[in-house]
Amino acid sequence: MTENKLAKKLLNAVWEEDLNAAELAIYEGADPSWIFNGYPLLIHAVFTRNEAMVTLLIDHGANQCAEALGFALEQGIGCVVGALAYRGIIPKTYETPEAFGPLPHRYAPLDLFC
Repeated sequence: MTENKLAKKLLNAVWEEDLNAAELAIYEGADPSWIFNGYPLLIHAVFTRNEAMVTLLIDHGANQCAEALGFALEQGIGCVVGALAYRGIIPKTYETPEAFGPLPHRYAPLDLFC
């Protein structure tokens, strides 16, 4: 399976809040640090307010933890702050390119993959 397909499989698992599908996608080689629509998968998981998914991505190497905590604090998504702050993460603002809008979306623009 291509890198893009694996990443989309993981993105779908994040948005569907399916931990088993996310683990399978990561096992198959999906990168938990992949960026969709200008936002890392970890920030997508924060946006869905799924603490277990946030923890799963971090445990498998997602590397935008400071930005995810900053996003959670900026958006008032307190239910995932504990999962991030417990690990000693210091919040950092995530600078999203203007073209992608203020919040994460499920699918990336098609022209990025042409």
